[in-house]
Amino acid sequence: MIRIVTALLVFLVSQVILSQTNFEKSMKQGFVLMSENKFKEAANTFERIAQVETDNWLPYYHLALLKTWTTFEMEDKIKVKAQLKQAEELADKAAIISPDNSEIYVLKALINVAKIAMDPMTYGASLSPATTSLYQKAIALNKNNPRAHSGLIEFEMGGARYFKQDLSPYCKRLKETVALYQNFKPESEFHPNWGIERVLEVLKECGETVEISKNTEGVTVTVQIPNLTSDKGSVVFALYNKETFMKEPLQGVEGKITNKATEVKFENVIPGEYSIICYHDSNENKKLDFSTSGIPSEDWGMSNNPILMGPPSFNSSKFIVENKSVDLTIKF
Repeated sequence: MIRIVTALLVFLVSQVILSQTNFEKSMKQGFVLMSENKFKEAANTFERIAQVETDNWLPYYHLALLKTWTTFEMEDKIKVKAQLKQAEELADKAAIISPDNSEIYVLKALINVAKIAMDPMTYGASLSPATTSLYQKAIALNKNNPRAHSGLIEFEMGGARYFKQDLSPYCKRLKETVALYQNFKPESEFHPNWGIERVLEVLKECGETVEISKNTEGVTVTVQIPNLTSDKGSVVFALYNKETFMKEPLQGVEGKITNKATEVKFENVIPGEYSIICYHDSNENKKLDFSTSGIPSEDWGMSNNPILMGPPSFNSSKFIVENKSVDLTIKF
């Protein structure tokens, strides 16, 4: 029974690794379209991803964020209101998938800010307390989330500006958030990592100039497998942290085989604890094959090479990344 359970879990992992490739390609395409100001095409891309990745909050988040951002440049209040309603619905879907998520609370607060910007007379007084509360909740959930801190400060600054109050205390507080942005490390390249540009823009209005020396590069994790049984096919690898283990890889790569060995590199891995699972796709059918008894008929392994007495676990396979490159060997 233990072998069957383990086999089923590895099968699920193999499917996730393969689907991750399509997810990554589509998400990157959405980000490229946004960078090219092709917002409609980007929105369509994120919407298609959300229809497939129904248990992933990130496509809903980015689609809602995009719809919110673009309303600040729109003048038709009817269209703005309709688009912000869509953004709210998308944010709610993301929150169902990932409850108590600091980033989603920031998103909901930003939607309120967009409503207030659209019609301050209607929404200014009614939404201000709720908006402040959303930012405070985001900070409570993750005190290191820079978007929560800078969003709250800029929102309070807007109120002070409206009442013609001294902005220097807010400028000082906002400047302090730059360090949070410099030290912030997203879980993956698709997790929220925006906001510093807006902070620098507002600080410039304050008369402040801040030098940014943010180092976003992580280290390289090199993985070798020296004992493959053949040169056929390839080896598929997935990198996880504790939160994503056996769910959605942070990175997925394929290794070519030469002389019954392979080597791959995971680039820009930030310090933390990780696990790697891999399998030999010897017949290149893009899945892990099984025997009639439910046991994998293709080789697979994990970091640390644990002797399993049950299903794969993060603790038995975890390794630590610090500030220097890591070399691992996995044996099948």
